Order: sequence, then structure tokens, then C-alpha cells
Amino acid sequence: MMDEFEESKRTGTFTISPGKDVYGELTFKGPETSLHLHDKASFSTHAIPEQCITGILQDLTKVSLIQCITPPVPGSGRRGNEEYYFANIFPHYVVRGDHHITPAAKSITSVHFVVDDATTLFYDFDAFGSLIDARPFIKDISRANAHHREITTGPNPAILYYTGKREIFGADTLFGRISASHNPSHNLGGPDGVYLKNTIHVNLTFKEARAFDDAILHTFTLVQYLGILVGRPQNVLEVKVGIESDEERPVVLEVYWSMPPKRESSHEQRKPHPADVLLDAVRQPEAFSGVLGSWLDRQQTWRDARHRLFNAFAKQQTYDIDRLIGSANMFDILPSSAVAAELLLTEELKAAKETCREIFNRLPPSPERDSVLGALGRLGKSNLKQKIRHRARLITDAAGNLFPELVTVTDEAVNCRNHYVHGSDARFDYSDASDNFDAVVFFTDTLEFVFAELLSNVVDWPVMIRRPPLVRSRLTE
Repeated sequence: MMDEFEESKRTGTFTISPGKDVYGELTFKGPETSLHLHDKASFSTHAIPEQCITGILQDLTKVSLIQCITPPVPGSGRRGNEEYYFANIFPHYVVRGDHHITPAAKSITSVHFVVDDATTLFYDFDAFGSLIDARPFIKDISRANAHHREITTGPNPAILYYTGKREIFGADTLFGRISASHNPSHNLGGPDGVYLKNTIHVNLTFKEARAFDDAILHTFTLVQYLGILVGRPQNVLEVKVGIESDEERPVVLEVYWSMPPKRESSHEQRKPHPADVLLDAVRQPEAFSGVLGSWLDRQQTWRDARHRLFNAFAKQQTYDIDRLIGSANMFDILPSSAVAAELLLTEELKAAKETCREIFNRLPPSPERDSVLGALGRLGKSNLKQKIRHRARLITDAAGNLFPELVTVTDEAVNCRNHYVHGSDARFDYSDASDNFDAVVFFTDTLEFVFAELLSNVVDWPVMIRRPPLVRSRLTE
């Protein structure tokens, strides 16, 4: 889906400060998007309010350039006695339509976006179709569409249809109401033929209006979540926002995202099949909605750890030691509610801990002294292996005997991580130059699989668990 503005240049006037309008040319070109300002009078780009520039293009489209990166001082040039001034500005977002917006104003009521694997994620196969035998129906349908003229039918008619059920699923969440919907388009027919095309939108309607940055952050979170479900990061093809307005009809603005979430082609994985998707929003909408709601409920406290998961997930089939280390370390920054409770120490151990703390506190500060005090402080708290085991048990308790050696694998994964982080003895040669690096890949997949555990409340685990295939096949061997 190509944005009509992509690779285009549009001219207009742009307001960079109250009362100061400058002529400019806006180029839409992904990460090379730019606004070139040009004026005979000197102007400043040093303190643009909210880093937002509003403008009106020659066709009267209103644009709001948000999160602008500006030069500290415009450039200048001279020819004879005449001077001119210019500046090139990079906007992260260009919001266009019939209204301006500002970043701080809580005016965004909804977001509607399209990802490239939407038809796989929301595989509503029966929503569109064609009749195998249209002959019994074609006369009645053509008569209804005749508009007081005679339509001649033949022996080989064709009927295309859309069932009219627009919403695929809907869920009320902490973010607001989230849904996916069909948005078909068609022509009126004629000698060139007739078409019926569909685009699936993911919609987020907020409980109360949000600022633009907040709306985009929630959108980005949803895009990442959908990527986990379908098995690869998603490319964002289109974004629109609804805004508050006194007008009778809803006001929707288009968002040009200069650097949208995008899957690296060098890490490209095969196109997923509908059977690969972790949850079926069409046939199991309640389970899909429940898991989505639970995932978003935890987003605030899990954000840092999940960020590391998504960084690793974006690498797809590219593996290295740093990815393994990151996949283990993300368990260490989970909130305390997500990992095993503190271990109960015996009274003897508690007394020994306090005695040792007093002894080492009396020593002069040194790296060795601080290291021992740090180790004493961690005594009684869950270590990395215990944290991962706690998360793994959520899977094994729900999946029965499907993953009998899951904890064995996660323990070995931590041993591998400890070798590269702490220099502990290696169980075998882990290096990518060895014949054993396949085990490191397996460790990484397993850690990411356990962390991304989505379905602990879904009963039918053997059917629902599908990713990652490497973990599924090798853990069950």
C-alpha cells in the first residue's frame, strides 16, 4: 500500500512562530523526509514551539509537522546586494487533512492503522467470496440493479459478495476499545469489469482524548504485540487519527510516519501462514480479547523488559552472543510481581548474613568489599535461573507434558550467558565458529519463547502453541 504522497514534493507556507510564515517545500521520502524553508528575510528555527510547524499546502491541505529536528541557525546566501535565508528541517510525523493539531493538545480520540500481515493475523476467510453457481440468482440481482432498464443475462454469470460483517473482533482494554475491521472498496462496474478489494484496519478508540505522542506510543505497543502473534515484526503501511471536533461528521487526519516500524529485509523470514498465528481472533475472539487485555494491563510495568524482547525479535533469524545475553537479562528487569517471591532464609542464615554485613561494612571501601556486600544483599532473593524457572512453570503447568525438559534448557541457557558475562567455566565451546553454536541459537529461542509466553490462560495449549517452530520441535523431541 503506497502512500499517495510518497516520493512527492508539496509547496506551501509554514508557520514557524506566531506571526512568522515562511515559504517552503515539503518532501515526503521516508527517513529523508524534509521541509526546505526559504525566505528573503531572516528567520529563526532555534525555538519552534513544541517542535511543531503548521502549514497550508497549495491545494489547501493543512499539515502539522511534529517532532521536528531543526538546525540551530538557518543558512544564508547572497547574490549581489540581495540576501536569502534557508533551513532544512526533518519532521518525524506529518499530519495532514482539514485541521491542524499540536502535540500537547489532548485531541486524539482514535487511531486506525494497517500492518502488512493483517490478512494473516485476522484470517476471516468467509467474509468475502464468489458463488460457484450464480445462475439461480443472477436474474433477481440484475433486476434489482436495473434502474428501469432491461439487463440481459447469459449462461455464465458471476457474483462476488461481501457478507457485510465489518468488525472482526473487539476488546475493551486499559488503552481503550481495540478492534480489527474490514474496509472494502469497490467500483460500480462497467465494460472494464468489477472489483471488490479489502483493507483490514486495526482500530484503537481511547476512553478519553490523548496527546499525539501518547497515541503513537500506544499504537507502537500494539504493532509490536501483533508482530509477536504472527511471528515477525510488522511493517506499518498506513496510520490515521480521529480528533475531537464540533463537526457532525468524524474528523480523520492522515499521518505520514517518516520512520515507521519496519522489518529489516536482511532479517526477513518467510511470510507467515494463518495456522502460524498464536491466537485466532476470528474463531476465538473471546480468548484473543482476553489475552490482549492482559498483555496491555502489564505494559506499564513490563515495558523495559519487553523492549529488549522486541529488539531481539526484530533480528528474526540472525543470532549472536549479544542476543543470547539480552534474552537472559530481560528476565532480571521484570517487576517483582512477575518472578518468584523472595526465598525464605533460616534463622542461622539470616544471622550469618547480618554478621558478615557488619564485618565488611567496617572495612575500607574497595571493589572486593563492595562485591561481597552486593552478594550479601542478593542473598534470599531470586537469582536469574529461579526467575526464568518461575516463568517457565506457567507454561509447563498449562501445557502438561508438552515441554518436559523446558527448565533443563533454560538452566543451560543461563550457564551459557554466565560464561560470557561473568567468565564462568563453559560447559562446551559456545562460540559461533564452533559446531555447537546451534545450541546457542536453541537457548536464545527458548528464552524468548518463555518470556513471550502469552497463553497461560488458554486451555488448548497443544493446539494454540505454534511459535517458535525450532523450540516447539526440539523441546518435544
